[in-house]
Amino acid sequence: MEHIVLNKGTKVWNWCNNNPTKAIIIWGMFVRLTIAFLYGHITLYPDSNDYTILAERLLQFNLSGYEGERPPGYSFFLCLTGLSNIGTVIIQFVIGICTLLITYKTLCSAKLRREFALITTLLIASYLPSVFFEFAILTESITLFLITSIFYCFVRQIKKARPRTVYCISISLLCSYLVLTKMFYIYLPILLFIVLAFRYKFCIKEFLIRGSSILVIPLLLFFGWSYINKINTGYFTSSTFYGFNIAQNCVNFAEHTTPEYQEIGNIYAKYRDKDTKTKEIAMTIWEAYPELRNNTGLSFPDLSKKFYDYSIATIKKNPGSYMKQVFISWRDFWKTSLYWESYSFSVSQASTPILYICYMERIVLQMVKILFVLLIPYNIVQAIRRREISLQTTFTFAIFIASILQAFATYGTNSRFSYPFEILIIISVCINIREYKNYIYEKRKTVF
Repeated sequence: MEHIVLNKGTKVWNWCNNNPTKAIIIWGMFVRLTIAFLYGHITLYPDSNDYTILAERLLQFNLSGYEGERPPGYSFFLCLTGLSNIGTVIIQFVIGICTLLITYKTLCSAKLRREFALITTLLIASYLPSVFFEFAILTESITLFLITSIFYCFVRQIKKARPRTVYCISISLLCSYLVLTKMFYIYLPILLFIVLAFRYKFCIKEFLIRGSSILVIPLLLFFGWSYINKINTGYFTSSTFYGFNIAQNCVNFAEHTTPEYQEIGNIYAKYRDKDTKTKEIAMTIWEAYPELRNNTGLSFPDLSKKFYDYSIATIKKNPGSYMKQVFISWRDFWKTSLYWESYSFSVSQASTPILYICYMERIVLQMVKILFVLLIPYNIVQAIRRREISLQTTFTFAIFIASILQAFATYGTNSRFSYPFEILIIISVCINIREYKNYIYEKRKTVF
């Protein structure tokens, strides 16, 4: 009996190995349909409402008076689904499967063995916290797809001796939509442009002709949306959340501010110290917002500017406390996320076992993230020694820069910033493991 089972298992694996695309699609669909049956719920958050409101405005071709809270990328996506939550989730399922296929192709393009690439992709497909993001009306599934696709095109490009127009344009368009979805990622096309310019320095004129779109189009969209916000709110900014975001980094020293902003600091501190056991302290600014709005009589954009000025003054007065908070935010970047409503399962008995599965999967991913962080100095030193910006170096810089920027910008759900990079983190660690195995193999060859 055991022999029969093993034989069938071997046949299944051989089929998967011979048909990797079909295997990934079948397994990805199986996992999603299973969760759809057991969970049967679309998760909505306060962010979801913001995107829906902007989508309704876009459908009406009317941005007049829009207060600039969100960029339009995800709202464009909601427009394509007709503002249907079910339609959005179904398309996010499809995008999730496409992300898995691109992951497999990226692993293969990074010269990892096909069998290893397939196993890794199937394990990623089994990561349930990622699937639950596809049940939420949030940007995460789209940003994961876009970032994974950008770096697939990047991997394909650096394998070529000269810049290729098709990859430059693909990277440009993907980066452009990524920036429209979350303006935070504007640094990414800048980084990739610099890396590719350095790599193709022997044909820099050719690269500038073909690759300038990587930088130019995302920047035009970034500044274009900021200008629209300038027209509507009076502030040239990519999002009017900026003041609230940086104020979140001041939560632990809110009252230690200048006399000019003492009233804001005192109200902020009052809400911070209220019901500390039952709330997330990073979100205190949103609890204090109604009272601060009533006291100041300011609109959302004007109050955001006020918070920004308050934050700058408070940070200047407390640089040590700010840097301590930045470190906390940076540390939280490397945590894992699970966005679901455990009490909303259509099959209530499934909630507990799935919670344990998610918990174990998150522990494994957390270990991978810790290993990636430990390898950051090694990858940077290797790049300096070899005087080469390799694929591994680019992955390291892209993710490390994101961790630094978000830490200085805000404190709160910082792990959401790392989620779109989780597949890149896994690929990066896999490349390091491959390099280590090759090093050991070459060392043994030298000895014997």
